[in-house]
Amino acid sequence: MLEKLFIKNYLIIKEAELNFTRGLNILTGETGAGKTIILDALSLILGERADYSIIKNEKEKLVIEGVFRIGNSKKVKKFLKEKELLFNGESDNVILRRELYKKGFSRNFINDTPVSNSDLQEFGNLIIDIHSQNEHQSLLKKETHLEILDNFLTNKNIIEEFSKEYENYKDLTAKFNELVSKKDSLLERKVFIEFQLKEINDVNPQLEEDTQLENELSKLENAEEISLALNTSLQKLYEGDSNIVAGLSLTIKELKKISRYDSELEKLIAEVESSYISLKDVSATLSEYNESLNFDAARIEQIRDRLGALTFLKKKYKLSVNELIEKAKTLTEELNFAENYDYEIEQMKKKIDSGKNTLFKKAAEVTEQRKKAIKELQKSVNSYLKEVGLESAEFKVNHYFYESADENLFTFKKDKKYIHITSTGIDDIEFLILTNKGGDFAPLRKTASGGEISRIMLSIKAALSGKDNIPILVFDEIDAGISGRIAGKVGKLLKELSKSHQIISITHLPQIAAKSDNHLYVSKTETKGETKADIKSITGEEKITEVAKMLSGENVTKASIQSARELINNE
Repeated sequence: MLEKLFIKNYLIIKEAELNFTRGLNILTGETGAGKTIILDALSLILGERADYSIIKNEKEKLVIEGVFRIGNSKKVKKFLKEKELLFNGESDNVILRRELYKKGFSRNFINDTPVSNSDLQEFGNLIIDIHSQNEHQSLLKKETHLEILDNFLTNKNIIEEFSKEYENYKDLTAKFNELVSKKDSLLERKVFIEFQLKEINDVNPQLEEDTQLENELSKLENAEEISLALNTSLQKLYEGDSNIVAGLSLTIKELKKISRYDSELEKLIAEVESSYISLKDVSATLSEYNESLNFDAARIEQIRDRLGALTFLKKKYKLSVNELIEKAKTLTEELNFAENYDYEIEQMKKKIDSGKNTLFKKAAEVTEQRKKAIKELQKSVNSYLKEVGLESAEFKVNHYFYESADENLFTFKKDKKYIHITSTGIDDIEFLILTNKGGDFAPLRKTASGGEISRIMLSIKAALSGKDNIPILVFDEIDAGISGRIAGKVGKLLKELSKSHQIISITHLPQIAAKSDNHLYVSKTETKGETKADIKSITGEEKITEVAKMLSGENVTKASIQSARELINNE
C-alpha cells in the first residue's frame, strides 16, 4: 500500500505530505485546487514522462517521494532483489523519489539507490493501477489481458504445470538446434579429430606417468652416488664396528641393570628401545634398497625416449599428461558422435515429437480452463457494469489462437492452420467493450473515455476481487456522468473492493465520499497574488461539513448537514 506521498514545488502545491491508509482513501475539494496534480505526481514517481516547463524557478527543484509498504509481495521482492534495491535488509518499506530540474533532467531513486525511469515503471506496474486521463493502467494494455483472465481461473495450478512443460520443451529444442548446427562442423572436424586421437593414442599416456618416469630416471642416473651414500649410512647405523644400533643395544642393557634402583628409568629405557627398533628397521630397509640398485643403461635410454614422446605431446597441446588422457576421451566421444550423427538426430526427433505432443496437450487443457473463465468473467463484469451506470455497455473477451505462416518446432496443425505456442500457451486474449447499443465491439483503448474506463476497470476489479496481484487502485473521474442513485452503487463497489485493495479515488459525489476510511480535503488560497494548495485529512464534523457542501454547495444548510451525517453513519 501507499503510506505517504510528499510533493514539493509542483505547480500550486509548494509543499505537502499526504498520509494514506488501508481501505478507501477519498480526495475531494474545489475545482482547480490541485486534486489531479496529486495523481499526476504519483504518476511521475512511477516513471511517467516529465514536463519540465512546470518548474518556474531555476533554483528550485520539483521533488516527489512516495513510501510504499509491500508486505509479502513475491513479485516486488524479486524485482528489488534482482535490481539490488533491498533497503535495510528485508524491510517492507520501499521509498521512491524523483527530483526534476528546470534544465530538463531528473534524478530517480528507489531506496536511495539511483535508478532509471524504466525501473520506476517496472516497479509501478507491479503494485499500482492509476485510472485517469493520464493513465498508468494495465487494463488498456492488451498484453496484460491474459494475465488478468488467468487470475479468474479456478485451477491456477494448470498454468504452472504448463510452464514447466514449456521450459522442458524449450530446453529440448535448444539442444536439438545445437545438434543440427553442429552437423557441418562435425563432419569437417572428423578427419582432424581422427588425426589428433591417433597421435595421442599412439603414445598412450598413463596417469602421472611422466612424474613416475622422471623419478625413476633420476634414481638410475645417480645410482653410483646413491649407493655410496647408502653404504656410508649403513656403516654408521648398523654394519660398522661402532655402529649406532649396537651402541643403543648396549645402552639398553646397562640401563636395565640399574632400573631396579629407580622405577623412573623404565620410561627412559622404553624410549631408547623404541629408537633401537626404529633404527634397526630403517637399516634393514636401506640395505634392501641398496641391493636393489642396478645401473641399467638400456632402461635409462628407454625412459628418455618415453619422456621425449610425452613431452612432445604436452608441448604441442599445451596440456599435462592427465589432461591429454581426458582430451583423448573427449575426442573419442566426438568421433563416435560424428560417426553416429544421423542416429543421434533421429533419437532427438523422437524426443521432440513426444515433448511437443505433451506440451500441446497441456496447452489445450489450459485453453479449456480459460474458455470457462472467459464465460464467468464476462458474466460477472457485465453485471457490475449495470451497477456503475453503464447500462448499455457490454464487456466481451475476444479469444483466438496464435497463428504461424510456417510449420516449426513450436507449431501444430489445426484445421489447416499452424497454431503457434508461446510461454503463455496458444491463446491470444483481448478485452473488448461495446459502450452504445447498435455499435460494434472494439478494444478498450480505442473506445472508452476516461470516466468510462475507470468504471469498467472498477467492474473488472470487483469481479476479480481478491484474485489479482495489483494491491493499489487509483481512480480519477470515476463518477463522471453518473447520477446520485448510481453513485451510491459505485461507492458501495469501491468500499467492497477496498477490502482486498488500497483504493485512492478523486470524487465529486457525496455518496462516494461518505464511504471513505480516510478523507483528504484539497483547498486553495491566494496570498500576494500567488495561489497555493493546502491538503489535510478531515474527520468527524469537518468530514460531515465537506460532504454537506458536496450535497448542497457552499451554502450549507441544516438539512444538508443532516443528510451528510446520515450518509456517513450508514457506513
